[in-house]
Amino acid sequence: MKYIYLILIISNLVFAQTRSTIFNTGSPADLQSGHLISSNRSIATRFTVQNNYVLEAMVFYITTQLQESDIVISIREDNNGIPGDLISDLAIWNHTLDPLNASGYNLITTTNLCLYLDAGNAYWWRIDAADELSESLWAYSSNTLNTYAISSDQIIWENYIGQVGAGAIYAEQIYEPPYNPGDVNFDFSVNVVDIVSIVSHVLGSSILSSESEFYADLNSDGLINVVDIVQLVSNILEEQNANPDFIAQDINPASQFYNQDIGPSFFNGQVSCYYFGKQGWGTCKARFGVINELYNDLINDGITDVNIMGINGFQYIDDSIDCMICDENCTSSTCVNGPRLLPWAQDYDDGINCHNTNEGQCEQGDENGDIWDLWDISLRDFIILDRNGVEFARINLTYNNPDPTELGECSDNYQKIKDLILAARSR
Repeated sequence: MKYIYLILIISNLVFAQTRSTIFNTGSPADLQSGHLISSNRSIATRFTVQNNYVLEAMVFYITTQLQESDIVISIREDNNGIPGDLISDLAIWNHTLDPLNASGYNLITTTNLCLYLDAGNAYWWRIDAADELSESLWAYSSNTLNTYAISSDQIIWENYIGQVGAGAIYAEQIYEPPYNPGDVNFDFSVNVVDIVSIVSHVLGSSILSSESEFYADLNSDGLINVVDIVQLVSNILEEQNANPDFIAQDINPASQFYNQDIGPSFFNGQVSCYYFGKQGWGTCKARFGVINELYNDLINDGITDVNIMGINGFQYIDDSIDCMICDENCTSSTCVNGPRLLPWAQDYDDGINCHNTNEGQCEQGDENGDIWDLWDISLRDFIILDRNGVEFARINLTYNNPDPTELGECSDNYQKIKDLILAARSR
């Protein structure tokens, strides 16, 4: 029993470093009692989320006495109080149980699938037997106040309140809308193409999707009409000033700018991009790795007038930098390709970047990083400046995973971001 608790504690600590626990039913009381899962008995547990999330992982405690036993795990919408449709065609997993797994601990990671959970909605975590011969036991949690459902045919469900299966679901919170107002085609850029789409919608010749309608309603009055079109045109034509300048020392020994003070003015005349991350956070390290590969991709294409740097938030100053820059001290599998070449800098709350033209835009000693304050940054923002230092695009990489190997809705983000960088060269 102590071994089971130790496994649970360790797993929670590991996942807590990189993601939020959005649902946790508690540790298993033991592995001998629980919900039977068989060809004629499926189990589903209901949970709700209060914020928008990207699904990251699931841990569950299920054992089998059979030499071969497979289960099917899925995340489903709520259909009038019972499990409904899959939240996505990708939100279902076949999992083989190991009869020699003494802890009952099972893990499924979903970081490559871009599965989204919407704030205020209820969902069902459902587990079925994969075939008629498979049989397993989902160990009871120590929490007795959860809603669960049982079905003998996966169609008719009966609801109960009581002990549910032990486990937890982890996700990354989405803090901001993934696209800018007016970006109805979701290409991270607001331009004449979006205007044409909204005009077509208003005229009835081409109707926007419900998600696109959200971004077309620029004045948030619940209507999409000529007022929104006028506002969008005005936004596009509005003259933009350069982003506030700053300097930050590059602390990545593998970077060509190591130990130099760099920033927008340093890269004047070239396109520059800035990634704002948490150097000890697994998701941030993975995103920065993809951006590093994107930079290498541009260089291989002969694009030498684009610079990219990363900036660690002041609140994360004590996190280890090793696996963000992939130095010799990092043993993570994310660093198998060796050191990352992009500059990495630390934001400070010392007021150095708050003087002259930046006076009043940030403040020393307010416990917020000065650069993050100057640019109104959210964690994992990726910002592209044109040759004049004017912001061309802002993309938050929590929702918009740039990894080209990802599946589902994120699969083309890498190319979209690359295309934006190339477009910024021409403005």
